[in-house]
Amino acid sequence: MKLNEMLNHKVLANIRVVAGFDGLTRDVSQVGMIDAPDITDFLFDGQLLVTSGYHFQQQPSLLRDLIIGMAKNNASGIAIKKGRYMTTIPANILKLADELNIPILWTPASDFLSLTVKRLTAVILATQNTELKQIISINQQLSDLNAQNITYQHLLDQSAHILDTSLALLNAHFTALYASSEWVAQREFLTHFLRHDSKIDYLNLTTPTRVTFNHCAIDILPIFSALNENKAFAAFVVNEDEPSSFQILKRQQVMNTLGLANSRTDLLNETAFRNRSGFFLNVMQGGLNTEAIDNYLYEAKIDSKQHFRVAIVDFAEKEKIIESHQLDIRQQLTRWFIQEFHWHVLTFSHRQQLVLLMHETIAPQEFLTALRHFLSAQQTLHHPLRIGFSRISESIHNLAELYSQANHALKLTSIQQPIMRFRPKSAEELLHLLPEQESQTFIEQTLGPILSNSELLDTLKTYIFLHQNVTAVAKTLFVHRNTITYRLKRVSDILGVDLEMPDVLLDIRLALMLL
Repeated sequence: MKLNEMLNHKVLANIRVVAGFDGLTRDVSQVGMIDAPDITDFLFDGQLLVTSGYHFQQQPSLLRDLIIGMAKNNASGIAIKKGRYMTTIPANILKLADELNIPILWTPASDFLSLTVKRLTAVILATQNTELKQIISINQQLSDLNAQNITYQHLLDQSAHILDTSLALLNAHFTALYASSEWVAQREFLTHFLRHDSKIDYLNLTTPTRVTFNHCAIDILPIFSALNENKAFAAFVVNEDEPSSFQILKRQQVMNTLGLANSRTDLLNETAFRNRSGFFLNVMQGGLNTEAIDNYLYEAKIDSKQHFRVAIVDFAEKEKIIESHQLDIRQQLTRWFIQEFHWHVLTFSHRQQLVLLMHETIAPQEFLTALRHFLSAQQTLHHPLRIGFSRISESIHNLAELYSQANHALKLTSIQQPIMRFRPKSAEELLHLLPEQESQTFIEQTLGPILSNSELLDTLKTYIFLHQNVTAVAKTLFVHRNTITYRLKRVSDILGVDLEMPDVLLDIRLALMLL
C-alpha cells in the first residue's frame, strides 16, 4: 500500500510528516524496527524503518547516509521517535530528504517503538486482507463475465469500473475496436494517434509502453494470444504515475480476462479460416455445384460475379518440408499484411501453401512484390518464399484453372526470380483440349523412361524452360555446369534422342506442358 494511504488511518493520526512529502506515494510492504549504526546494511525495497534515533543524536551524518541508502534501495521512509533522543532534524538532512523524496516521520514521544511498529503492521495486514478479499471478488466477477460470453463492450465497462479508469481494446493493427462507455467517443481519434502519430512498431510490440494522448498518459499492454500475429492490446488511462501493487494486481486480473476473451475470438477466427479453406478446396476439386458455390459466397458476402487472380505463396524450400510453427507464422503475417493495408484479397491454406485470391482491380506484381518485401524483412522467418500467380482473372467458379496456372508459374520460380506470372503459349492452350488418354500416351512415348527419375526430369524441365541455357540451369538448380551437362547426356542416352534437334525439343516441351 502507499505510505500516504497508510498514514490516513485513524490509529496513525499522531504520526507527522516533516520532510520528503513527494515520496508519500512510495509503496510500503514491511515495517522494520532497527536501532543500530549500520542500518543501511539492512534496507529492503518497500521497507518503512522505525527507530529511536539514538545513533543519529551524536552522528547526524549517519542519518544522511541512511537517507541516501534508502533512496538507492527504494525504501519507503523512516519514522523517528520524537523527544527520545532527537527533538530536531538538521536543515541539511531535511533538504536532502526532500530532494530524494524520502519521507521522514515523527512518531509520538508517548508511544513505545514496539507499539508504533504494531500499529503500522496492523494497518498493512488489515489493508492486505481487505485487498485480498477484493481481488478474490474481482476474480470471481470477471470469471462469471467470461463464462456468460458477454460482449466486449460490457466486459470493458465492468473492467473500467474495477480499475476506476477508462480503457480500450486494440486489435493487432492498433485499431480501437471497443472502449469503455466514457471513452467510446475517443476511439477514432485514439486509433489515428496510435497508428499514425505514436511511431510504435505495433507488429513487434511485446512489452508495455506508455504514450501521451490528449494530455493523458496511456499505458498500452499486449494481451496474450496463442498466435502472436493475432495479438491484441489494452490501452488504459493512467491515473497515477506509480500505481500501487494492489492496482497492478487488479489490472493483471483484467488483462487475464481480456486474454481469455481474445483467445476465444482467435479460435473463432481460425475456425472460420479453416472452414473457408475447406470450401475453396472443394471448389478446386470439383466437389461443389454452381448453386452450392453461389450459396456459400452469398452467406460470406462475396459477390459471385467478381473476378480474382490466384497467387500461390509457397513458404517451403524445394523438396523440403517447413515446420508447422514456421508455416503458421508466415500465414498469420501474410494475413496481417493484407488487413493492415486493406488489400482486397481472400486467403486460404492448401498443404504448405497459402493461396491468395486477388481482386481483379489489384496490380498483382505490385501487391506480391510488397508482400514479399514485408515477409523477407521479418526476423522470425527462416525460409525463403516463392510466389506464382495466374495470368487471367476469373470468377471463383473457375478456381481450379486459376490455381493450375499459378501452380505452373510457381514451378518456374527461382532464387533470382521468386515471383513468376503464368505465361501460356497458344500451343499449351490447344494441348488442354486433347483427350486425357491421348495426352498420357504422348507423355509416355516422349518422357516415359525418365518419369520416375525426378532429378533428370527436373533438369530437363528447367533446361527446356530456360531456353537450353546450361549456365542458367546450373544456377537455378545450384549445381555445377558440368553436372548439368552430364545429366543432359544421360537424358539424351536414355530417351534415345538428340537434344539439339528442334523437333525433339518441341516434343519434349509439349510433353512437359501436359504433365
